[in-house]
Amino acid sequence: MPPFRQLYQETISDLQMELKAALVDLGHKSAFDLLLKEAWNPEVAAMGNSTLPTVLDKLNVMSTIHLRKLIATLVRENAQREAVIDKLEERIDVMEDTLNEMRKQPYNCSYLSYS
Repeated sequence: MPPFRQLYQETISDLQMELKAALVDLGHKSAFDLLLKEAWNPEVAAMGNSTLPTVLDKLNVMSTIHLRKLIATLVRENAQREAVIDKLEERIDVMEDTLNEMRKQPYNCSYLSYS
């Protein structure tokens, strides 16, 4: 059996020629390139150590792991944004309360002098 890196390169080449070339959606082509660059190529050694039976199985698992990493990043970023929004909402509530209190005060123009 050929070494994993050789099988990997052959599989990637086949996927690029047969699958990527046939993709109509440019977003899908771009996503394929990103998987290759961000998920598959950096983890060739880990995939080579895996006991999964085929290169495609290994690529599929790495894609799933990569997607989970991206989801976790988005969830964390979303939580940070929600925290900022919550603080801003609190500040708005305080400002609205202050404004409402000011409206309850009688309007005093006595400090204006037209002499």
